[in-house]
Amino acid sequence: MVSKVNTMELEKIIEEVVIKKKLPIMIWGGVGVGKSELVHDVFKRNGFEVLDLRLAYYEETDLLGIPVKDGNDGFKFLKYNMLPKDGKGVFFFDELTHAKPHIQGLIFQLILDHKIEDYNVPEGWQYFIGASNRVSDRSISYEMPSGLKTRFLGGQYELVPDIESWKIWALKHNINPILISFLEYQEKNDSNPWLFRYDNDGVILTPRLWATGVNYALSLPENLQKKILEGIIGLNNTATLIAYIKKMKKIPNVDSILKGDYRWFDEIQNDENKIDLVNILINGFTQRLTSNNSLLDNVLKALWNIKQDEIIISALTTFVKTIGVKPFLSSREFDEHYKQYSKYILEGWQ
Repeated sequence: MVSKVNTMELEKIIEEVVIKKKLPIMIWGGVGVGKSELVHDVFKRNGFEVLDLRLAYYEETDLLGIPVKDGNDGFKFLKYNMLPKDGKGVFFFDELTHAKPHIQGLIFQLILDHKIEDYNVPEGWQYFIGASNRVSDRSISYEMPSGLKTRFLGGQYELVPDIESWKIWALKHNINPILISFLEYQEKNDSNPWLFRYDNDGVILTPRLWATGVNYALSLPENLQKKILEGIIGLNNTATLIAYIKKMKKIPNVDSILKGDYRWFDEIQNDENKIDLVNILINGFTQRLTSNNSLLDNVLKALWNIKQDEIIISALTTFVKTIGVKPFLSSREFDEHYKQYSKYILEGWQ
């Protein structure tokens, strides 16, 4: 049975099940939903190396080694020097079901016995994760041998993209705040999904596509943006995105506001796009905090100017999910509003 999880849930599962308990897991998911990036992020954040093995490109001798004569009667295996001998890291078998069944069988031995022939996995490398696309994605794949399926003792999980988890990830990775706000708006107001969708004109909208191609295109001069976006996400999707950007004419100058210039809040009081503009501002605040959480007092002073509890609570929840609760404990500005908002900080952290 495969359990469906979002990005934040899967991060916690990896830390609790794989890192703490050393139980191998299998991750399934559509094309471009962020399986590989998530695994790399979590392990590197916890001080691990990641050995990313795309087994579709390997032959048996790459893993077993080449048998050569050793003395008069014996043989030894000359190993490909990619296999680790010391240190601490995870074996990440990405696109696992793209590999031929006999190659997958070798992975069964590696996970089960922590060895292949005369190669023994070092103690610090006895962590294993597999990942692959789903059968419904119709990618080139082979069925996973039943024996290998039973080796993922920590469970099998399908990563399902959702806008709230992706937003937290995007804010930590410096994705354009307007793009984040746009996808939030579309996911909440359009009957069609936007973060992940197989589109009618052949375009596949994925979290990876938004975070790479589209995010880059939005950094280009306006005279180049439209054509490049059309090449990435199609004509209709581009028209929707550009129309949204044009509506956001009063995009805030985050740095000026953090320095105490709050005139922008007065300027947008009667703007029909006020809520969306405030969301862009909050996304900008969060990105500043991600790179420098000592700005928290400045951010909170500005945040109180919004004067709408619902928006303030949502912003505080986003902040704590992104930078954690510790900076709030030493914030003088938050201390003054502790009774009013402390429970939302704790709920966001949980």
